[in-house]
Amino acid sequence: MRRVGDNQVASTSVDELMRQAIAATRSTYPHPNPRVGAVLLSPHGDVLAVSAHESPGQPHAEVLALNLVDVDSAAVLVVTLEPCSHHGRTPPCTEAIIQAGITRVIVGATDPDRRVSGNGIKRLREAGIDVSVGVLHDEVVANDPGYFHHRASGIPRVTLKLAATLDGQSGAQDGTSKWITSPEAREDAHRLRSENDVIIVGAGTVVADDPALTVRLDGFEGPQPRPVIIAGTRTLPTGLQLLNRDPIIYKAGGSQTVDPVKVVKDLGQRGIVSAMIEGGPSIAASFLAAGVVDQIVWYIGAKLAAGTGIPALPGDFATMADATDITIDHVDRVGPDVKISATISKEG
Repeated sequence: MRRVGDNQVASTSVDELMRQAIAATRSTYPHPNPRVGAVLLSPHGDVLAVSAHESPGQPHAEVLALNLVDVDSAAVLVVTLEPCSHHGRTPPCTEAIIQAGITRVIVGATDPDRRVSGNGIKRLREAGIDVSVGVLHDEVVANDPGYFHHRASGIPRVTLKLAATLDGQSGAQDGTSKWITSPEAREDAHRLRSENDVIIVGAGTVVADDPALTVRLDGFEGPQPRPVIIAGTRTLPTGLQLLNRDPIIYKAGGSQTVDPVKVVKDLGQRGIVSAMIEGGPSIAASFLAAGVVDQIVWYIGAKLAAGTGIPALPGDFATMADATDITIDHVDRVGPDVKISATISKEG
């Protein structure tokens, strides 16, 4: 590898190092803080330390890397996100970097947090450190989309998860829905749960199914997503599993309905950066109609209902102008099923 401290570094080497920093964050759950990974190198490009920020109040990735080695041997820091320059739960990372004598910092993305937002890069450059910005920017953002969305908008990134038969039925007329999708698809849905801070569900589903809404994956050690119950005018009976997990409950006001826009605004103010809607169909349809859904993940089970059951997205579809435009990002096979990931278009 060419010297990473030189200004003319092979881009593939820098990309590999940034991907190593990104990979270090994959098993971390630091929200509302960002996922940040760091790689510390010697003047000759030898990797001295790889670290990631684990949770709020714990050392940031940059400081953790510096603490793992003799800083006199370090010269270059590769970090996924702009180092912080403000006092929060921990001191500014910029000062630790400067004091360690780091000569070059390679940054994946500027921090959208208004307390940082370019100030960290400015501080490092003022101290004479060579700073490169934007290496694998899109991959860094894709690794923590909720954080970037929340810091830019003040509200969480909302994912709508759906599971239905090939012809769009989420259940039969008698209310049964187990199982539309395969064990492989359900396991994948648990991974999706693990990536979100809260799970939104309606009172009807809570009362009918008494779901746990927990992440049940072998080896999962992260925090369980907090349940959010859209109760409306319903009274929740005692004894439900979710009531023992400190749920956030939204009751209806004078309109007799819960406004999804107000829900996501309140969640954003609570520091929630990512949320997933798991049902039921009426809740899914109301959040989609309110324009607060950012992504849809639709699991299509290898089943055909060939009849009228419970539609995955109920409602009237009077004219094509009422259709929501989406961008299909990925189509994947999950066991015998199909998983479609799409982004909601929000132009204008």
